[in-house]
Amino acid sequence: MEQNKKSVLTVISLIVLGGSVIGSLFVGILVYFLLSSSGVSDALLKAVVSTVIIQIAFLIPVFLIRTMVDKYIVSKIKDVSKALQEVSTGNLDYEIKVEGNDELTELAESFERMRISMKTIMDKLEEGEI
Repeated sequence: MEQNKKSVLTVISLIVLGGSVIGSLFVGILVYFLLSSSGVSDALLKAVVSTVIIQIAFLIPVFLIRTMVDKYIVSKIKDVSKALQEVSTGNLDYEIKVEGNDELTELAESFERMRISMKTIMDKLEEGEI
């Protein structure tokens, strides 16, 4: 039974986006007070424009970082999770192929070695060698 799950990356993204909105609103309020106390006309309009520009400038790197995290981390976790599910249901022929040089790749390689060992033992049991 599959529940409606939220990705960790989605939760982190929502937290970061919430923080960026609060931060840009804070900057916009500060800009408004600084401009209005200096007697600048259209202080509110300039504050709103600066808030929008700050928010857009922040969203671009956040989107790029989220894309990189998804590609290099979350996709590997999903691959290992899928392999765990397959092997736990008895499919010892399911191979996991994760490329890279990090801890997640090492985890996937360790899991693959374990899967191969389990398959070898099961094959020997079926053949009566053990």
